[in-house]
Amino acid sequence: MARPIQILYATVSGNAEQLAGLAAARLQAAGYPSAVANIAEFPVSRLGGSDVALLIVSTWGYGEPPPDAEAFCAALQAENPPKLPLLRYAVLALGSRSYTEFCWCGRRIDEGLAGCGARRLLPRVECDTKYLADFEAWIDALLKILPKTV
Repeated sequence: MARPIQILYATVSGNAEQLAGLAAARLQAAGYPSAVANIAEFPVSRLGGSDVALLIVSTWGYGEPPPDAEAFCAALQAENPPKLPLLRYAVLALGSRSYTEFCWCGRRIDEGLAGCGARRLLPRVECDTKYLADFEAWIDALLKILPKTV
């Protein structure tokens, strides 16, 4: 049996957590087992035990990661970050275009995972405050390619 698709979220307002739940429901309805966790409870090194990870992350304040993503982001930028050559991932970044560092946390995680050798399933999607249509397009695109990759 395939390992579950790991869905990680980082949030301040709860939007990323809500979308992670919706993503899990869509994946499970399509026959893909999935598990949802707050990124604070899932160290980067644990991703080595996952085949596929979906990350839904918000950016807080003026470009900072939400408090629950600080350790995860720091681990990706460490001098010797973990090697993740078997991991395939996709990032949905939430933010507000009213801030200069729009979706900065999602960018940082996306680039950090690629730097660890992980492979993108899709290009990163960056969402403004009206994010539902972007989320739906993202999850639909994933569902189209997952049968080929999982």
